[in-house]
Amino acid sequence: MNKKHLIYLLLGMLVLIGFNSKAQFDNINLNKYKLTDFRYKSLSTNLNFNNEGRYINSSTNSNQNNLSSNGGISYSSTSQSRKYYGNQNISFGFNNNYGKSEVSSINTYSSSSNSLYLSASINNKFYISDKNFFAINFSTYMSPSQSHSRQDNFTDVSKTLNNYFFANNMLSIQIGRGRYENVTDARLAIYILDDLVKQGRLSRSPNEDEVFELADFITKTLNKRVIDTRTKRIQEYVAVDSFLVSKGLTTKTDGLYFGIINDNWNYARSQSWQTGKSWFFGVSPILSYNNNFYKYTLNDLVISKQRHELTRYGIGFNAGFGSSWIKGLKWQEGYSLNGSFNIFKYDTVGSYSAINNYQSISGQASYFLSYIPNTRTVINFGSGIVLTKYFNVDTNDRIEITPNIAGSCNYYFSEKLRLQINANVNYNFNRMYAPISTIKTVDFGFRAALQYYIF
Repeated sequence: MNKKHLIYLLLGMLVLIGFNSKAQFDNINLNKYKLTDFRYKSLSTNLNFNNEGRYINSSTNSNQNNLSSNGGISYSSTSQSRKYYGNQNISFGFNNNYGKSEVSSINTYSSSSNSLYLSASINNKFYISDKNFFAINFSTYMSPSQSHSRQDNFTDVSKTLNNYFFANNMLSIQIGRGRYENVTDARLAIYILDDLVKQGRLSRSPNEDEVFELADFITKTLNKRVIDTRTKRIQEYVAVDSFLVSKGLTTKTDGLYFGIINDNWNYARSQSWQTGKSWFFGVSPILSYNNNFYKYTLNDLVISKQRHELTRYGIGFNAGFGSSWIKGLKWQEGYSLNGSFNIFKYDTVGSYSAINNYQSISGQASYFLSYIPNTRTVINFGSGIVLTKYFNVDTNDRIEITPNIAGSCNYYFSEKLRLQINANVNYNFNRMYAPISTIKTVDFGFRAALQYYIF
């Protein structure tokens, strides 16, 4: 090989190396990405019915029959913009069950239960400026239920009736500063482009603005409401292909090309990528109510009748700060600090009377670190501590401290060799005063699995 050919070869290698390093997109700063505006809504219903029966013919004939039905309606909405983020979920449903069993017409037992539920979670965050926000969140769950049973034999007829109602309501009002950006779709865009480069299906290397433009397009495409999931997938692949072709990023759209899009679309969003920081101050009033009525009769004579009621009033004052950031394209790191002062009061009737009013101060700190080199390998580490001091009324005060450390590894060495590791250690210190009583608990777990496929 002469000197001229050697120079051309070296220049070609440098160009190739330069393109490959650029194709790795290491120069893309995910911390700069801003999630685009989108809105997603869905309304769905379901209705289910089931009937089961059994008949046994022997010296004592017996039969059983069970009927059940349930159904509901659910509404969900998510909106994202630079001025507002909101998520609303509302659902209503019912559940009915009826069963009857009989043994040779001597002993008959029947039971029925009926319940309704209403669940709502409404979260709204309004940005007064790019960073300052006001948030108001509300959640409620209400469920009335009733159950009956009846047993007949030669001499007696016994009946039970149980009515139960539960309601829990919480309101949270916050003011704060900061914002977390969900950059998962930006990471997905890089995964797709990087794999297309490696397989020679990318005609040129896009710049950061084009990568973020693809991320915006992915977010809008994923949040288009299409009821049929299979049709939705087809439309999404067609949309991404049209975007890449229109931007001149690819000219070879064969089976491998669509296989790369399909693989990343289904598996590259399993990890959530977030960046940003935020602090807040808030107040959270709580109101819950339990009512349980029970009656037992024997031959129409009331043997037992009970009512238990519990009303819980509470208010919490809380504050917190958190931060999360991304290093390069493979590392995520973050921490959070939270504290609260809570006051709870109870009005009780019946067996709930043993519950006492109390106040508490709670603090929580957590840290996490994740290494995600590709869509198949994830290594997570996390640690935290929760400290709570209870100031009880008419009973013992106590303090509880719970630190924890956890880690997980799902490492993909090759198509044949894979490693999975999960480990955790939890410690609980619980001390009650007057008289002093201390309980210390340590829980730990370790699991490892190595898989090798010979063929």
